[in-house]
Amino acid sequence: MPPLSINSRPSYSAKSFIPELLSFLPSRHLSTLPSFSSDPSSSSANPSTQLTQFLHLFRRRKFTAAKEVLKSFASSDPTPADRFPSLASTILDSCKHAGVPQSEVFDMLFRVYSDSGSLDRALATFDFMIETFGSVAGRSCSVYIQALRRSGRMDSAVGFFRRMLELDGVDVSVYTTSIVVDGLCKNGDVETAQKLLDEMSERGLQPNIFSYNALIEAYAKKGDFDLVDQVWDLINEKNISHNVATYTLLIDAFSSHGKLQKAEEFFKEVSERGLASDVYLYTSMINAYCREGNLRQATALFDECITKGIQPTEWTYGVLINGLCKASQTEGAEILLSEMQQKGFDLNLVVLNTMVDGYCRKGMVDKALELKEVMEKKGLKLDGYVYNTIAAGLCSLNRISEAKRILYVMIDQGVALNTMSYTTMIDIHCKEGELVEARRLFREMEGKGLKPNAVSYNVMIDGYCKKGSVREAERIKKEMEEKGMAADVYTYTSLIHGHCTSGKVDVGVKLFEEMKMAGVAANIVTYTALISGLAKQGRTDEAFKLYDEMLEIGLTPDDSVYSALVGSFDSAKEPVT
Repeated sequence: MPPLSINSRPSYSAKSFIPELLSFLPSRHLSTLPSFSSDPSSSSANPSTQLTQFLHLFRRRKFTAAKEVLKSFASSDPTPADRFPSLASTILDSCKHAGVPQSEVFDMLFRVYSDSGSLDRALATFDFMIETFGSVAGRSCSVYIQALRRSGRMDSAVGFFRRMLELDGVDVSVYTTSIVVDGLCKNGDVETAQKLLDEMSERGLQPNIFSYNALIEAYAKKGDFDLVDQVWDLINEKNISHNVATYTLLIDAFSSHGKLQKAEEFFKEVSERGLASDVYLYTSMINAYCREGNLRQATALFDECITKGIQPTEWTYGVLINGLCKASQTEGAEILLSEMQQKGFDLNLVVLNTMVDGYCRKGMVDKALELKEVMEKKGLKLDGYVYNTIAAGLCSLNRISEAKRILYVMIDQGVALNTMSYTTMIDIHCKEGELVEARRLFREMEGKGLKPNAVSYNVMIDGYCKKGSVREAERIKKEMEEKGMAADVYTYTSLIHGHCTSGKVDVGVKLFEEMKMAGVAANIVTYTALISGLAKQGRTDEAFKLYDEMLEIGLTPDDSVYSALVGSFDSAKEPVT
């Protein structure tokens, strides 16, 4: 049976969707399972007894049980790392007496110490093994390096790895290499990771694709695509086997920086090389199309994924729902959400937050409030994003008292205020004409270590412009730019409207030209504000020139534009006094 497309899936009415969602969401229950304590005999036994018990189990090849006893032994033994040799001698003698392979026991002890975080003892065990047996299993060294990485000791991990390279009795695997390289890249030390790989190549050791994947991801995060290309060329030059994860990383990297065509080329190359696509590859490409607003291609790829027998994951649904919501296609998002539940996916806060955002973007704040109630009834702990998004949505509809109430509820719930919360509260006070309080909140936000963003500044600029304090609005624009934030279409539109309203249309025209020079595209509100200003001064030719310009770039004028243009003829007839 062919998969349903978004358009062919069953429709859900706005009235029925939220109640149906309530029936699908699982309730959260506190666990009623009894808790079990550790085995009393194990916890109370002394190290000597535990060691005897361990050796007995080890000799009978009950390795899982033996390892558990060894964990208890390792955690209860008080011997410090610098006195480990004396303990090691005892263990050696015990192994000999029990007829158990000594090197295998110490190998297990090395891994147990590593897993438990007793890294100094683990290193002492390693040193003892090298001195006594002359070798240590590479896989056990990997466990130790992984433990060092988990504890944030990457310098020690790199030092130990270099020591492994120098020792004849230790095999360095490509897996161990990838742990170190990935750890360095995740810590932002890409240069050391690159040097380590170069050093290994000089020694004749060839890392696998996972190490190079880590480099690609790290360089992509830095936006250095020249180095991404260099790594990719090196992979091909060394004939290192590609995997689908490599292509997924490349697609994510290029698409997140607006390089969709390059992402499409890599996606196509997967099938050309005969590699089997997986759900992560498809999800990344769907996300790439969603970023560009190409929902038709994204949904087509979603259906293709199902056709090939690749089942979408929670993340796949999430990225497509997010794309649809950002494009204000909430009905399509609702259909996917319902389908997601029918397939047994548990709806998480991220997906539901996306739906809340989609409703608010479309002005459907009441639907967002309904969904919020559903989330609360099902025991989901709401975060600041839900409250802030709904409050901002209410504010945009001038439902100021409701927006305030949502923010008060958020504070009562113990949710910390963030930049978005403060920006919404500032917007509320600006809309109520309370610029002094708005300014106080703006400075309070900075005082609490929260950095105002472009939206925060734009809200203040718009508030001052509507209050007639355009000079103060200009001052805030300057402050915004001094802090490294470029003025956007909302900044310019507010200022143009403010100057035109106060009769300084020439300043508005100058700002409009500055806006173009800065590469900021005007929207319909910008054109409407300037056309209205010109029309009021009877500057009909200039007003109509802007009107023609609007049509050329594909903007559709509204009634206020036509009214302003008609009014410009009357203004032009009035005598200048």
